[in-house]
This record gives sequence, C-alpha cells and structure tokens, in this order.
Amino acid sequence: MIWFKELDVKILAALISGITSIVILLIGWLIKIIYERNSLKFKLKKEFDFEQKKKLKEEIAKNKIHLLNSAEELNHRLWNFSQNIGENWHKVDKNDWLEPSKYYINSFVYRFLIFIHWIIETERNTLTVDSTIANSDDILYLKFVKTLKDIFTDVDLFRGLGYDCSHDTNHYFKNDLVGYSKYVVGNEKILDFDDFIKKRGEIDSITKVFEYFSTIENKKNDKKLNVLKCTHLLIIRFLNIYGHDYQKTSKKKIKKITDLYKQEIQIKENFKEFIQKSKIEKEMRSILRRIK
Repeated sequence: MIWFKELDVKILAALISGITSIVILLIGWLIKIIYERNSLKFKLKKEFDFEQKKKLKEEIAKNKIHLLNSAEELNHRLWNFSQNIGENWHKVDKNDWLEPSKYYINSFVYRFLIFIHWIIETERNTLTVDSTIANSDDILYLKFVKTLKDIFTDVDLFRGLGYDCSHDTNHYFKNDLVGYSKYVVGNEKILDFDDFIKKRGEIDSITKVFEYFSTIENKKNDKKLNVLKCTHLLIIRFLNIYGHDYQKTSKKKIKKITDLYKQEIQIKENFKEFIQKSKIEKEMRSILRRIK
C-alpha cells in the first residue's frame, strides 16, 4: 500500500508539473501575442508620426522661401508707408489705378496679393497632413501663417469701435481673400509686376483690394491703417524667427517702429487678445510690451 501511495504522490506531482508547464506556456503565449500586437501598434504609430512630420516639413518647405521673400517685400513697403503716408502716394482715384505712373498703389496691392497667395498656398498644402503631431517649430510656423491671414479678416479687432462687420469696408471676407489672391497667378505661375499691370481686363475682380489701400487715411482712428501697423509688427516678428539674416529687423529698428506705433495704434487691447487667441503670445510678448 505504501508503494501505491508513493505512486499517487508521483502521479499528482507529475500532473501539477504538467499543468504548471501548460499554464506557463499559455501565459507566455498570451504575453507574446499582447506584446507583438502592442509592439506592432507602437511601430505603426511611430512610422505614421514620422511620415506625417516628414510630409509636413516637405509641404512647408515648398512655399517657405516664397513666403519669406514676399513677407520681406511687404515689410519693406510697410516701413516705407510708415514714414511717407503723409505724401498720399497711395491715394489714387479708381480711373487711375493701373496707370504706369501710379507705381506706389500698384506695387502695394501687388506685394499684398503675393504675400496672401503664399499664405493661402501654405495652408492649402498642409491641410492633408496631421499637424497635431508636428514638432513645436513647425506648429509655431503654421500658427504665424494662420495669424497673418486672419488679421485681415478678424472683425474682433474693431470691437468697441462701432464697426458694422456685415460690410467688408475695413476687412476682408475669408473666402473673398482666397479669390483675390488668384489674381497674381497666370499660366500656373506667379505674375511678374509688369504682367500684373498689364492684366487690366480683370481689374474688377480685385476692386476691393485697390479700394482697401487707396482709401487709407492718415488718421489714428483709421481702421485699415491700424490693421496694417499691427500686421507690420507681426511680419517683423515672423521674419526675425524664420527669415534669413538679411530679412531680420535689428533691435534698434524695432524700437524705432514700436515707439512710433505705440502712439498711433488705437486697437492695442483688441490686438493683444487677437494674439492670445492665435496662440503666439509668447513670441509676440516683447512687441506687445513695447507698444503698451
């Protein structure tokens, strides 16, 4: 009987050992499946994130130089305008808008439309990319791009000034702005200034843009003038962050323009709120402090 009991113990031990081995194998198998599944998801996510970041950079790069150059050109004009607005070179009657001798108003409208074109192209090219996973530098770049378009369409900048936003007398409707920017494109390329001047037959399509610039008054309460001054400060900061060395504005010149605009901008609080809403307050903080 003793040997029988010993046999039972051995059988039980063997059974326990076998069951334990099977359980361990099952647990190992489950762990392997879970690991491989999660590992695959992780790998796919990493690959997706990498491809999206790479694609976003490629899409931004397509237009970046064009946008920086157009921002530089508009920046030069806004500097000139800030110093010579009293000359009224921009105030031209409708019948004379496209006269070759009216270079100032024509070049003003041209530079503005080129700038807006590359802003819109940048936004359009990056729409299909998941920008939520982009690196902080690319996200900031796109924030500036959006802000530099929205400043011409956001009627909150005129809040408290009794502005009727149902009429685009001092701002642009977003969809219209897209249409105006197409004026500087011909045969799938950007028009030279000379070709822009020759494009007389379609001038009605950008009447609003010419009216916008040609009716600016040299007065502190002129709404369009206030927007242009705020835009100038945005462009200066944008170029100082992303532009080439020769496109950047020195601290001395920044002090000069902010000292001037500090006395003239009448929408400072609304502009500050606009910057906060655009999520670039940190980058614009020094400028906002100077014009406070």
